[in-house]
Amino acid sequence: MTEEPVPTTPAEKVPMPVSVLEKDAYTGRITRTLIAVGAGCIAGIICFYLTTTSAAAGAGESFLVPILIMLVAIILQKHLFMIIRINTARLEKKDWFYQGFITFAFWYVTWTILLTETTVPA
Repeated sequence: MTEEPVPTTPAEKVPMPVSVLEKDAYTGRITRTLIAVGAGCIAGIICFYLTTTSAAAGAGESFLVPILIMLVAIILQKHLFMIIRINTARLEKKDWFYQGFITFAFWYVTWTILLTETTVPA
């Protein structure tokens, strides 16, 4: 008499829990993105008020000052990262490009929306 193997049902695969390091990395990426969004929006608002103030004073419009404000917003992010203890040494060139692009995009969109006459009451 030979013994036959008992058929077993395959065990369900339980997903592994997310490690603490992955959660920290995800939270760091979200934080960096939100900082870039906020910096871009604030830079756009500052540019709008500087543009309307200089136009009301009769000064000529210059595009250099708004570009410099946007660049300052990008540069200040590194210092803000140090304050909130995000390790800037681990960030690569592509990460800084991403930060700069998100800041630029939100700066441009915010400033453009504010410059549209239909959104700002006279």
